[in-house]
Amino acid sequence: MKPARSQHGGTFIEVLAAIAVFAVVVIGLSPTLLSARKVADLSKNQSIATTLAEDKIEQIRTLSTVASGSDGPLKADGTTDGIFSRAWTVTANSPTTGISRVVVVVSWPDRPSAGSVRLVTLVPQ
Repeated sequence: MKPARSQHGGTFIEVLAAIAVFAVVVIGLSPTLLSARKVADLSKNQSIATTLAEDKIEQIRTLSTVASGSDGPLKADGTTDGIFSRAWTVTANSPTTGISRVVVVVSWPDRPSAGSVRLVTLVPQ
């Protein structure tokens, strides 16, 4: 009878099999990871756009007279040269005398279509 040989590591075939299993798992998870990344980017842009819209509404509240307008492109901190565009419409005496209806829309380019956030509020004149 021959003495049993000890094995001190994996054979080349075992290593190849482990790499193949790992590759199949990684390839299977990659669409999920890409989708999660897109959702995270969308959430980030929506959050920034909402903050920019709220900032404009607060600015309008502090002014005595405000006209409709737009600005941009804006960065997340409100400075220029970003990807966000902001437009606001002020409708005086709507829905009643002494109250203005303010609509602020912040938009940004995104794939496959542009994203936007729209906030509507009422402010005293």
